[in-house]
Amino acid sequence: MRNVAKLMLCCALFAAAGCSSYEERAFEFEGMLRSGRYDAAARLAAGEARDASDADRLLWQLESGAANRIAGDFRASAARFADALETVRAWDRRPDTLLSAEALATLNNMSSLPYRGTGGDRILLSTYQALNHLSLGERDKARVALNLALERQKEAVAANAARIEQTQNETRAARGNYDVGRAERDGRFAGALDNAYGESRALRGYADYVNPFSVWLHGLFFLHAGDGSASDLERARISLRRAAEMTGNAAAREDAESAAAVAAGTGAKPPANVTYVIFETGLAPVREQVRIDVPLFIATTRVPYVGAAFPRLRFRRHFANTLAISTVAAGTAGAAGSAVAPPPPPVSTERIANVDAIVAADFNNALPSVIARTLINAGVKAAASYAVNEASARSRNAGVQLAAFVGTFAYSYATTGADLRAWHSLPKEFQIAKLPTPANRRLRLATGAAPFVEITLDPGEVNVVHVRSPSETAPLTVSQFVLR
Repeated sequence: MRNVAKLMLCCALFAAAGCSSYEERAFEFEGMLRSGRYDAAARLAAGEARDASDADRLLWQLESGAANRIAGDFRASAARFADALETVRAWDRRPDTLLSAEALATLNNMSSLPYRGTGGDRILLSTYQALNHLSLGERDKARVALNLALERQKEAVAANAARIEQTQNETRAARGNYDVGRAERDGRFAGALDNAYGESRALRGYADYVNPFSVWLHGLFFLHAGDGSASDLERARISLRRAAEMTGNAAAREDAESAAAVAAGTGAKPPANVTYVIFETGLAPVREQVRIDVPLFIATTRVPYVGAAFPRLRFRRHFANTLAISTVAAGTAGAAGSAVAPPPPPVSTERIANVDAIVAADFNNALPSVIARTLINAGVKAAASYAVNEASARSRNAGVQLAAFVGTFAYSYATTGADLRAWHSLPKEFQIAKLPTPANRRLRLATGAAPFVEITLDPGEVNVVHVRSPSETAPLTVSQFVLR
């Protein structure tokens, strides 16, 4: 019995060390982004992706791909996202988690299982890869990635339905050891859940697993960079209409009308000499741990620890609210006595996708499964601790009793940890703007707090400028590509 308790203690220390290491590195990485040390963030994420365990590999591949994009290395970003896509496919070829891994997760916690990516993660993986291909001039690959982004939305709906069914099966199977339904009906427990999840539950996403930015970008591509066929124009019309209806965004609405006219043959070619600006601002929610007492239905005082840890979302409040885009004067004075026309007023970006709401919707959809598994986890560990302590009490050996108490307490405390893994480098919002391309092709981009940036647009009829601002004061990173 003493050896069993010692084994539980060793497992607890091992689990606690692994979780601490991941969280420390993730927030170190995030701190680099917030302070504008983009190259350092890319190096850290690349090293973590290379050395990560199976459980965390996909997460660090996603972070590495995003960090390289922010740092302006699109070739490296595309490679890391290609690795991530292969990891996703590898896990999907094994849809049923190995029983040994499930058993370990029950005795430890959900972070023992591989991170497979949320529905929102997978959609943005393909969306970012499309942006990489466009930046690299690889339009055929961008087409494939954009179509895959929309396909991922359908897959996420099916995966959620499968998760609901799996949770129901697990709850029924566990009923002999722990009654999940009874616990969820407990008034004290239900009240604690309401307090913990009120903010995230209040946020409403868009249609099931839909990212309006991904839909808009899909439509924009097929409007301006498609082959001009009826099928491509129809893709543009459908996607731009969906984006406009979901968000009310003015630029999306204007392009939806243009795409409908072109597709119907009643309009001219899509507008030219236009510039689009994509603005990614802030950082998406991360997860933090909240401890809630759960009813274990064991009538004894010998179980030393009955708390359970649940994940909840923490929303980031500080970010650049909008990006102002203004033309840059040519710098030459008019002829003597002639009037110089004033520059047009700045154009501000407008939200096309609230990533907070998208992440929250994903989180809320998965929450019933998380709650059920956490309750089962707590019940199994409480029963194990009870059995060890009861056996030690019967031994009447003080040393055995002490070893049992220390071992079960440490094991229960250390392994009562929520799965806090999340894609840290996602933005809080995607915003867009549309404006006529100025004659001198020069633009100034400013948020107010960070230093402004002036750029000269590449030659082209339809330009896209991409701007990233991880925090209010971090330097803006700017890239661009041409759709036509």
